[in-house]
Amino acid sequence: VISTSSAAGRVTEKEASSQEALQAAYDSGILEGIIPRRDTALIIVQVPELEQPGAIAVDMEKAIDFVDRPPGVAVEASGGPMLDYQLGMIMGMSMGMMFGVALILMITILYIFFRTIVRGRYLPFLPLMAVTIALAMAFGLMGVLEIPMSMILTGFLSVLIGLGIDYGIQVMTRYEEERSKGLGVDEAIEVSITRMGKAVGLAIVTTLVGFSSMYFANIPDLEYFGMAISIGLVLSYITAIWFIPAVLKLVDKGSSGYQKPAPNALDRILRYTARNSTKHPIFILLLVIGVTFSSAAMYPKVDTLTDFYQYFPQDIQAIRFMEEMRDLTGGTDTISLVIRSDDITSRKTLQEMLTLSDYLQAHEPAVQHTGSLASVLSDGDSLPDNQDILHLIDEMDPAKRRKLVNYPYATLGVIDLTVEHLDGKRLDDALNNIHSSIEFIQPDMDITITGEPLLNNEIGHTMTDGQIRMTLLSFVFVFLAMFLIFGSVVRALIPMAPIIVVIAISGALMWILGIPQTTLSISTNSIILGLGVDYSIHIMHRYKEERENGAEPRDAIQTTISRIGKAIVTSGLTTSGGFAAMMLSPFPLMVWFGIIAFSSILMILLLTLTLLPALLILLDRPGVNYLNYRISSDDNIL
Repeated sequence: VISTSSAAGRVTEKEASSQEALQAAYDSGILEGIIPRRDTALIIVQVPELEQPGAIAVDMEKAIDFVDRPPGVAVEASGGPMLDYQLGMIMGMSMGMMFGVALILMITILYIFFRTIVRGRYLPFLPLMAVTIALAMAFGLMGVLEIPMSMILTGFLSVLIGLGIDYGIQVMTRYEEERSKGLGVDEAIEVSITRMGKAVGLAIVTTLVGFSSMYFANIPDLEYFGMAISIGLVLSYITAIWFIPAVLKLVDKGSSGYQKPAPNALDRILRYTARNSTKHPIFILLLVIGVTFSSAAMYPKVDTLTDFYQYFPQDIQAIRFMEEMRDLTGGTDTISLVIRSDDITSRKTLQEMLTLSDYLQAHEPAVQHTGSLASVLSDGDSLPDNQDILHLIDEMDPAKRRKLVNYPYATLGVIDLTVEHLDGKRLDDALNNIHSSIEFIQPDMDITITGEPLLNNEIGHTMTDGQIRMTLLSFVFVFLAMFLIFGSVVRALIPMAPIIVVIAISGALMWILGIPQTTLSISTNSIILGLGVDYSIHIMHRYKEERENGAEPRDAIQTTISRIGKAIVTSGLTTSGGFAAMMLSPFPLMVWFGIIAFSSILMILLLTLTLLPALLILLDRPGVNYLNYRISSDDNIL
């Protein structure tokens, strides 16, 4: 502990001798900031910066429990170290809880859907085993690479288990398909790795490219989140193409035959979807365009939340105390105008400060009160003469004077604006009005606007700029990766269509549900890009394979959806299950992100199985000329 400050240290022994003397001291203002109201007092403890704030938080709680208190007196500790300590405990518990829920969801989804694709009682859970191994390695590497745990990273385990399981599902699906054709174990493994391993490899490249845009967000926690997920995905791919085939070789060795699972309701739904997507492609395209444009109109209306305390659970002790203190001060914030002048104490400068303060209070509704050296000296009346100003400043309480001017140099002063608590666009408008007022008054002094509201406003702009930058970079990076993979501009653009639609709809959904943009939700577009391209690549890669084998476009779509549709549905549901687990987090930040990511993945799944086949049918037709591509029965853009 460096120092402490309390009412006991501010009143003299004489002032503490009677209730009347204490009341007089309270009325004089010397207890301002220490006793905000008659039933509440503060003891301010200054501590040094610590790498482990939990240690001093525990000691503080022990000290509070050790000291006897009068009846009816309650003592609560708050502040940065206490908040960090309490959040750390909650983060550990929430991470374990979310991972457990995600694990249960994965097991349930694999049991319901994947066992209709894969034989045996336990083999349907092999992708889960593989991704769990990858997850354990990724978690260990986080420690080696010194990636710090944060609120955003609490969802790392549940997100990765949902994303990484896709690769194992795709490899095993292809293996089962090849075994159903009569191939032996070794031949089926070889085809699975060479065919599906390539598609999965292409998918992970584009997914990593999408996540790499998080490194340009200028938000450290988001950069660490992208790094951790990227590491986990690479390890998931490695276990999918090495661990799973090895287990299949051992388990299926000596198997006398293969029994193909019987068709079920999901097979019939997928066949119906493929048939209607290829029959009515123009209707699907027009419907999607209409939904996209109407949703895009709502996207700019989504608010940005920069009050970081709203990201935390509101029922923890430190947050409750901070909210109580905010209520005590009327729910207000302070914007400070730092004044630079040759002589702050000159009557001319003080008068300009008064003029600016009065104008702001009269013309900006958010400004409730102003305070400065000029307002103290004028005391609601005119300023004293020059010869009296220095005398009055000399007589001021030193602690109070230090907050108003850097006396005796008198080159820096401050105008404190007490404003109502604002966020998002309202804060933006208030700050713009303050800037406009300063330009209108044009005082002969340098003015710098600062304070927590300004910091929040800058963070809000950083978040908005970061989202735009991440989204654009994701599109550029993914397009370049797709172009290198497919060697065609059109083929590189086709997978982008479902992504653009889902990004627009997710923004509309946020506005409808009242979910604000946060430091985590701005990464949703990158995740949508990565996952949307992932599913699209599987469809396009298999479609291309069927076309090369001589199938007509409609037949190629039918075969593609019937063969890998179940794997994509299973993968999409398991991935969405990982994000669904985040909805149970005690952190509102994680809950909001979980809702949007969960909804977006389901929309990607739907559009991949409907819009993408419709586009393939429209573009892969004899005699169609699209962007100077001449398509015939022997020459098509796909």
